[in-house]
Order: sequence, then structure tokens, then C-alpha cells
Amino acid sequence: MAAAAASSTEASHVAPRSHALLLPFPAQGHVIPFMEVAHCLLDRGFAVTFVNTEHNHRRVLAAAGGSAATSEGNRSQLRLVGVADGMDDTEDRDNFVRLNATMKEAIPPQLEALLDGSGEEGQGEVGLGKVTCVVVDVGMAWALDAAKRRGLPSAALWAASAAVLAVLLGAQKLIRDGVIDDDGRPLNLEDNLFRLTESMPPMDGTFLAWNFMGNRDAERMVFHYLTSTARAAVAKADILLCNTFAELEPTIFTTGESPSAAILPVGPLHTGSGRRSPSRQELLGNFWQTADDACLSFLDAQPHGSVVYVAFGSITVMSTEQLQEIALGLEASARPFLWVIRPGLAGKLPASLLHPAVADHGKGRVVEWAPQQWVLAHPAVGCFVTHCGWNSTLEAVRNGVPMLCWPYFTDQFTNQTYICDIWQIGLRIVPNCVGSIVSKEIILELLQRLLSDDGVKQRVQKLKELAGMNMGADGESARNFNTLLEHMTRSMPQNG
Repeated sequence: MAAAAASSTEASHVAPRSHALLLPFPAQGHVIPFMEVAHCLLDRGFAVTFVNTEHNHRRVLAAAGGSAATSEGNRSQLRLVGVADGMDDTEDRDNFVRLNATMKEAIPPQLEALLDGSGEEGQGEVGLGKVTCVVVDVGMAWALDAAKRRGLPSAALWAASAAVLAVLLGAQKLIRDGVIDDDGRPLNLEDNLFRLTESMPPMDGTFLAWNFMGNRDAERMVFHYLTSTARAAVAKADILLCNTFAELEPTIFTTGESPSAAILPVGPLHTGSGRRSPSRQELLGNFWQTADDACLSFLDAQPHGSVVYVAFGSITVMSTEQLQEIALGLEASARPFLWVIRPGLAGKLPASLLHPAVADHGKGRVVEWAPQQWVLAHPAVGCFVTHCGWNSTLEAVRNGVPMLCWPYFTDQFTNQTYICDIWQIGLRIVPNCVGSIVSKEIILELLQRLLSDDGVKQRVQKLKELAGMNMGADGESARNFNTLLEHMTRSMPQNG
């Protein structure tokens, strides 16, 4: 990751009392980059209190095998804490509109107690001392009030693209310009394009990411929630971070204009596969236990660049018919494949795909969850069929893996536009007509086109090189992360 390039001796420059509290939004695509930030801070000598909702706290611990993941080396300075989210056990926590409303009421009093505590409560070693700095999710920017009242240095981290964040910050201007209405609905897009500022090139309508939820009431509420929290993050956090790098989104970072001027790129964040291995059970923030040995031993047995990796994230929903068409397309490709099917969904697949003979002949593996950082870094992987979540997109870019795009909602459509139209490192998966099933024939054709496209492979390799440069000791993202560390230590209050 950006900070990983620094030598371990630099940790001595951080006072032992440096103690960061991290609060991610309670979704898999947010918890993982926050855990990556946690490991960056631990490597630099910080103690870390990592705050999940109680629901996700239990999931992370179960996936990591209890507390063992925090007991090695400086990971003893990692404290895991769960807080109530205000929802009862029967409610759907994928209903983010409801979850946002309950968290804003339930979490602040618990956060106040953690900030005022002695650092001895939670899962992990005791005696970390009082919290001295805070990093919160932009989507949880209301939590910054507690830090500001205590004079604690703070940062807000945005776990998606800088472009979407810039659009949220510029929403009031878009309303004044008549591009969107007061509730974020598009009004005046010429050829589905708009300009965020006069000097910036046109942006595709998919960068108005909140409009891709399939429910207008939800889209309206999410628009108001995200724009208000984004503005609050800029107003209240000392530093605004984004998990991206400048060359990946040059339109955002080359103008130096508001609203993008406030955004500091520190990506691509990742738990470096060169420093650690999955066998050491490093805590990664996964909600499900990963099939490390099954995945990596399977990949080790496959030819270079031959494997189709399929994973649609933690939320995407598909019909039984669509899952079966994907299965038939993979079988027809005659290529080895590794397919992640979340717990409980494997029963929707054809029995032939799950038959032991399929695995015995090396054709494929179906697993409930995978160590994606290491899967995409494996030389056997030739392409990634993805829902286009920002974490997955960055992991593919960082490892030079072309993508077939199958977005589900919100900024996943933004990321598809980046992948297919701007970076040109992938292809869209599009049904013959709206709402129809994507056939096995379409899937097979797209796999063949992508895996034989040398131009795509060259472009994604170039982005991989740029990602590596940013993660190096002299890279821009690494320098920006160092700016964060300097601020968090220089501005650190005295414990009394």
C-alpha cells in the first residue's frame, strides 16, 4: 500500500502514545480499505482502535478465526471494537437508507465513550492509551463532531473514486447550472454528458452515481445523505483522503480546481502480498472466511494467464437463471475458472458445475469467498468478471488484470465507464435487451474477445506500473500518506 514502502525503522519516529481510532461505513467495500489503513498505521508504530458495527464486528472476527489474527507482532496494538448500529436483529442491514438513519442516532454516544476511554476495551491487547487521532469514513462524517470537540486531529477517507466524490462536492453548482434538480435527478445532459467545472472535460452521466439504485425514493435519500456527509467531511476533517492515484483519474487531479482540490489521493491501498501471505491469517476485514488453500493451490496448477476469476462482491443479487447461464458460459469456454459464490447461493448453480469431477480435472473451483488480493496477484489469472466495486477495480488495476464488467448499482456503473470507455481495459457485459438474461453465448464471446485483446493487456499493464510507482517510497500516494502521518503526530494532543 502507499505507506508500505517505508522501512520498519520509520516506526520509531512515531511516539508510542499515537493511537488512531478508525470508523468505516459498515459495508465490505469500506471495511477492507479501512483495515488496510489500519495496517499502514500499525507498521508506522501507531496503536489502532478499529470500530465496526456489532453486526460486522462479529463477522470479521468469525472470518479471521477469532482473536488470533491480532496477536502477532505489532498487531497486538490493534483493538477491535463493536458498536450498536440502532437496528434490531430482524432488520435488513443492506437497506442503507434505514441503516444510515439509525447509525447517526445510535453510534455517537458510544463513540464519545471510546474517545474518552483508557484504550482497554475491546478485542485485542489492552493498554493502548487514549485515542489521539481519528480517521472516519466520509459517509460517517457526523462522527467528526466528537473528534473536533476534543481537539483531535482527524481525516476522512472516501472509499470510492475521486470523481464521484468531486461530483458530490460540486452538487450545489450542478443544481445552480440546471444539470440536476434539488434531489439529484438529471435535468439537462447533452448526449448523457455534463461538466463539473468549465475547464474540465465532459463527464458521463454515470458519474451521477446515486441515480443507479433502481428506486427513485432511495436515490433521492442517498443523494441528500452523501452530499451532506461529503460537505461535512470537507468542513470538519483536517485532511480528505481518497483511495485512488492521480494518474488513474487525471481529470480530477490535474485541474487543481474546487471541488477536487481538497482531495488527497493515497491509493491504491492494499495489504501488500509481498510482505504477508494468507497462511499467516493477517486480518483483512473480510466478512466471510476465505478459502485460501483451495484457491491458491488451484491457481498454482493452472497455466499463466488462463484462469477466469468471477466475483460479484458482497451485495449483488442475481436470479437462478442468470447464475446458470454464467455457469454454462464458463463451461463452454473450456478455460479454468475460479468463481466466488457467497454463502447460500451455490445451490442455484447446475449440479454438474459442483460435481467433484469438475474440480478433479482442474476445470474450475467454486468457493464461498476468496482472498481476492492474492487471487488477482496470481500469474495464472487472465481476466476478472466483476461487479466493478471500487476495491475490486483497484485490485485488478494494481495487478494488471483485464475486466469484464457487470455492475449492479450506484458507482459500479461509474467504474464501468472508467474501465471500458476511459481506461479501455475491459468490456461491458450487456444483455440483448433491457431486463433480459445475459446468455451463455454472450458471456463466451466476451471472454474470448477480452482474453485475445493485446491492446487491453498493454493498457492495463501500464496502469499497473503507475500504481506501483505511487506505492513506492517516492510515489505521490506514499508522500500523501506521509503527510497524513505527520499531521496526526504533529497535531497530537497530550494525554493527561
